[in-house]
Amino acid sequence: MPKSKYGDKIAKELDNYIKNYKIPIGRTKIGLAAPYHDFKRNRDTMKEMRLKESDSFFHCKANYEAASRGAYGALAAGMLSVGREISDAILKGDNFSQILSDIKADERGIRGGSLKKSLRETCPTHHTKYK
Repeated sequence: MPKSKYGDKIAKELDNYIKNYKIPIGRTKIGLAAPYHDFKRNRDTMKEMRLKESDSFFHCKANYEAASRGAYGALAAGMLSVGREISDAILKGDNFSQILSDIKADERGIRGGSLKKSLRETCPTHHTKYK
């Protein structure tokens, strides 16, 4: 299947996934634990849906959710993101372009969440929108 058609198929799946999206509140609404749970939930969802190719979307979405919790959430999201990228570089050997791509998606999510934009407006579902 050509890459563009594959990307369109994944985008449709993600569009359906976020159709009735509401920011999860969870038991922990503030503090470092809340953004951590946002990150973990998004990572688990990506794995469960088998959408590793949509890594940028889930990076964006996790940071968006954390930043939507307020200034502390945005700060925690930034710290968690940087820590994760350092860890990925050291433990998984991610290259610089992968790390930069992840950081751009992270920043996009933090900016959108902090500005109270919608998830759909902030985090595109098609992977080509992250380049």
